[in-house]
Amino acid sequence: MRLFVAMDVPEPALGAITRFQGDLAATGSDLKLVERENLHFTVKFLGEVTEAEAAEAKSRLARLALKGAEVELRGVGAFPDVRGPRVVWAGVSRDHRTLVESLAMEAIASLDGLGERDSRPFQPHVTLARVRSSKGAGELTALIRERSDFSFGSAKLTELKLKSSRLTPAGPVYADVGVYALR
Repeated sequence: MRLFVAMDVPEPALGAITRFQGDLAATGSDLKLVERENLHFTVKFLGEVTEAEAAEAKSRLARLALKGAEVELRGVGAFPDVRGPRVVWAGVSRDHRTLVESLAMEAIASLDGLGERDSRPFQPHVTLARVRSSKGAGELTALIRERSDFSFGSAKLTELKLKSSRLTPAGPVYADVGVYALR
């Protein structure tokens, strides 16, 4: 079973993000936009795990008493960088970044020893699109730079979710395996 921990993006920020994805598509770039129902903050990717490991992850996450937060989704960026984007993302405002990071770090720490190890530091972001080729790269880079401080509005993070990911030719299909309310 392929699992990851995430927080979904609620309205009204979700609507603003999907409207911006239309702007991304209008650049003529060769992109694979993330489907509306799949937009989320990834907290931790566990990868392929056994049923026993999945049960352990569910148990550990259920024991957490994490506090939810109202955060502003702000800014557009790219991995590895805006000059050579492979992934386009929306971020969190500087004022709320610490809130999201501390919530995520607690969840990540609770899962220590389970799943894949990731040496990259956690960076709160919502993946909006994956770049397939350099077609339209100039227009895409210009849009990312233009919207680098764009506000998508506020969103209340109310749940942490353990999700399964089944890869298909049409893209990933996610299902909630566990849902944990944030206080």
